[in-house]
Amino acid sequence: MLGNTLNRMIFWELVRVFLLSLGTLTGLFLVVFVVQQASLLGLSLNQIVRVVPLLVPSMLPITIPATTLFASCVVYGRLSHDNEVVALKAAGVHLYTIVRPALLLGVIATGATASLYHTTIPATQREFYEAVLADPEEVLYNQLRRDRCLRHPSLPYVLYVRDVEGKRLVDVVVKRRKKIKDAATGAEVSLGYDYVARMPEARLRVDVDGGKLSIDPDRYVVHERALEGASNSAAPIVMDLPDSVSGKEARLRISALTYPELPDRIAAVTAERDAFAQRRAEILAEGERSTNPQVRAAAQTEARGLQYQYDMKARQARNLRAEIHARPALAASCLVFALLGCPVGIWANRSDYLSTFVICFLPALVVYYPLLLAGSDLGKSGRVPMGLGCWLADIVLAHIAVFLIWRFLRR
Repeated sequence: MLGNTLNRMIFWELVRVFLLSLGTLTGLFLVVFVVQQASLLGLSLNQIVRVVPLLVPSMLPITIPATTLFASCVVYGRLSHDNEVVALKAAGVHLYTIVRPALLLGVIATGATASLYHTTIPATQREFYEAVLADPEEVLYNQLRRDRCLRHPSLPYVLYVRDVEGKRLVDVVVKRRKKIKDAATGAEVSLGYDYVARMPEARLRVDVDGGKLSIDPDRYVVHERALEGASNSAAPIVMDLPDSVSGKEARLRISALTYPELPDRIAAVTAERDAFAQRRAEILAEGERSTNPQVRAAAQTEARGLQYQYDMKARQARNLRAEIHARPALAASCLVFALLGCPVGIWANRSDYLSTFVICFLPALVVYYPLLLAGSDLGKSGRVPMGLGCWLADIVLAHIAVFLIWRFLRR
């Protein structure tokens, strides 16, 4: 009877501290993330208010493990500081009894985090980008109001403005990137500009269905190698809509894929990678059969470009395979942290939040996250098995937690 009452008391104390710290830490992270996304996407205040609820699930897998560790350290540190642990041992209560509430909290937190990673976070990520990009024209105008320029790696043009008045762009300069092929990789790279157009006024028009962005000027002056001077033509400058506002980048983000969708995406990327490899082998074989030096040189250049595409797809496939292991590993960190916080809190023997905060986050910052990043990189590079690399931090901290609990139970 004493054990059941004690377990309930400790568990509800854990839940109280956990929820309090979770709300505080999630709020802090949410503010930082909202500011970052607003700066990146040029969100207006109205858009920020609409998308804030969609960002909360993405914050929870970051804050739940930390607050699980914090709650465990705080509650068990208070028990030790008030000599309740000594009193329980003197009363003949096995110390494993007080570990069970931490184990229960860790299991619940792990299940909640795993369910978030499985479907909830990808679904809210998609809704977030759909809400933000529902009016891509407004997103582009917001970026111009903030930065006075519009540039993106997928855009062939760079746009500069002096001011934005409503939907009117004032003193516009449009520069077209000069594209050349990199001799080493065969990929296209930008090297300066080969076309500059100056416009007193212009406005943006977005064709979402066609995926096109148009710059409509009243008139402009062209500066180009083959032509320079005034033009009375008001023909718009048309280009593909940037991936950042067309939704293409959002759909391809790993975080926007549900857990059941990851294997299909891995298979698709692997097929694309193998197609590049096959095409490269065919190009090299054709070049070897030719006696024309120019044909052989062209084949080598194209093969380098295909090798670059192959390497990019191979990295993408490795990142997707790592995600298969990373999501459950990050969820399991809640259980590891809950078990670690119990002996660490009792050893620290502190009842104040500040000391406990410092003590409990040192293992996370100094041990867990460096191991998590290093193990993930080792797995992606192929130097260790992917599963071992992604689970390395959990394995190390779980062994430390089990050892500390064993020492604690033997006292």
